[in-house]
Amino acid sequence: MGPASLPACLMVLWWGWVFAPPGQAILPPDLSMTQLSQMFQEFMIQFNKTYQSQEERHHRFSVFAQNLEMSRALQASELGTATYGVTKFSDLTEGEFALMLGASPRSSPPPRQKQGRIPRRGPRPHSCDWRKHGAITAVKHQGSWCRSCWAFAAVSNIEALWNIHRHAPRNLSVQEVVDCVRGGDGCKGGYTWDAFLAVMKQGGLMKDKVGPGDDVDDDGNTFYPAYDDGEHACRSKKGAAAAQILDFEILPRDEEEIANVVASHGPVTAIIYWNPLQHYQNGIVKIKECDGTAWPDHAVLIVGYGEENPHRPGAKNYWIIQNSWGTNWGEKGYFRLHRGSNACSIAKFPVTARVT
Repeated sequence: MGPASLPACLMVLWWGWVFAPPGQAILPPDLSMTQLSQMFQEFMIQFNKTYQSQEERHHRFSVFAQNLEMSRALQASELGTATYGVTKFSDLTEGEFALMLGASPRSSPPPRQKQGRIPRRGPRPHSCDWRKHGAITAVKHQGSWCRSCWAFAAVSNIEALWNIHRHAPRNLSVQEVVDCVRGGDGCKGGYTWDAFLAVMKQGGLMKDKVGPGDDVDDDGNTFYPAYDDGEHACRSKKGAAAAQILDFEILPRDEEEIANVVASHGPVTAIIYWNPLQHYQNGIVKIKECDGTAWPDHAVLIVGYGEENPHRPGAKNYWIIQNSWGTNWGEKGYFRLHRGSNACSIAKFPVTARVT
């Protein structure tokens, strides 16, 4: 189905080198040192990991072992269907992971914004997945050292809405948002409303230059320099925007209302706790460890919702969520989160742009 007809959303190989893990490594129960060493080598191969010294490798091995134990604890407390284990982040401490990929350490509230301007059509369908209608752009990767999840979620929201409501596919610049918010310190973190305010102030977003070639497309649109996991002075050009938004709306903290907007209007950004996602592999997350008391610190895009085995008693409702950690994480870059229990504070700050 084309954009113009979009409806409302009704043993891995063994290395030859010998690895001698440190004697003080904490081993998860039921795993021998030999088994753990092999798992770590396979992890390094799968995710192309290299370390600068033997000491660094020993340190990462210890972190890897501790993270396996954390995955075991998460699995024991999981109330949904999620599976936890080795991921590409398994050699990072919790603090390192938070510094690399969290949204922001600051507790700045969203601006006061009127609610209720987006029409809610009904009745709402039992399931919705905007990916099936070609409305969602590809999963992107925010890199390793730029805390720009907020910018990726907001830009993906705008891209989807332009596809749905304007029938105009867009690949817009995340780097422009990172560079042009608060004097170019976007890699230090932010929230989706920061991105929307910046887009409105700039008069829109330029197209993203994703590869080599000319700086202008066939329609005369100027590309913004490609995303490079860093900060720069704002290079936005007046009059070069390829997409604009009218404003944005902060939705009620109600999952039923959020689902209504997703179904009738399109994807919605959210700020959540990232706690279990470092070790997440697949399935539906519903876990106490995801319900922290601090400020939510990771921005994502809700692209739909569904119900697992809807004809069986006790079926689990879930959100379908796009992340910005690449396709080699989770369910090809996505994850599912329990719907109806405010899991990971998904309903605390739902926000969406408005393009019509």
